[in-house]
Amino acid sequence: MRLWAQVTIALSVLLLQHRADAACNRPDLVFVVPPDGASAVPPNAKLFARYRSNAAYTGEDITLSGAGGEQVLSGEWSEAETLLSVTPVELLPGEQYSVEWPRLRGVNSGSLGKGASVEFTVGSALDEAPPEFEGLSGISWDVDRERDDCTDSLEDRYLFDLELGDASDDGGRESLMVVVFQTKGPNVDESAPEPIGVQRIPSPGSRLRVERTLGDGEGDVCFAAVARDLTGKVSASGAKEVCTETVAPPFFEGCSAAPRPPAGGVAALFALVLGALVCRRGRR
Repeated sequence: MRLWAQVTIALSVLLLQHRADAACNRPDLVFVVPPDGASAVPPNAKLFARYRSNAAYTGEDITLSGAGGEQVLSGEWSEAETLLSVTPVELLPGEQYSVEWPRLRGVNSGSLGKGASVEFTVGSALDEAPPEFEGLSGISWDVDRERDDCTDSLEDRYLFDLELGDASDDGGRESLMVVVFQTKGPNVDESAPEPIGVQRIPSPGSRLRVERTLGDGEGDVCFAAVARDLTGKVSASGAKEVCTETVAPPFFEGCSAAPRPPAGGVAALFALVLGALVCRRGRR
């Protein structure tokens, strides 16, 4: 292979690595409810945005634009769920609104994540009843081994795919959130289920995935879930569990499972190729 081609490859790999390093700790927005394009949003709805677990809210403005002009609002922050919420002064039926969710910084870091701009239309009916949700209906599991782009270390996790029963709400199914609890496991007190995440409800027929460490997910494990609407009301589905038994996976590294070279190796490759190119030019 020509030296210029080797240099090009090395530079490309190094650039991709730098991009991964820049994104790995970024406290991006994960989802919003109501989602972009939602219709018939209840006039008494709150607005929610979930960020990655390393995000911190320090009073950044949330801008709501629509009928009556622009509202600059302060949000309420749930550190446990990294969930930002805001209560509009007034949502008028039949009107379209846009909300600008802020970019947040990471905990103990200056990295700035992604925000979002979302539009929705308000309906005429108030959200007055809690969601109807049949709870979890099935579970399957697997083990995933990935290299963490931030620490360059291998991490092993259990992946649990949870099947959901039917769900509905007078404020619209698409704006529901699902709060998942682990009700049984190596580190769970069965009298105090552990909340392990909140996600926007997936489309009908889709599964919801949660991750647990090997220490939290090995052996007999159970999960339950409730649906939560735009006014904070929750379904009566928390008593319905799904359970499974996992085993500790044996790990080995072969050609297909070998970890990628660390970032330092990429830099060393670049330096080596560049040095060879300089030496070759010096001989001419």
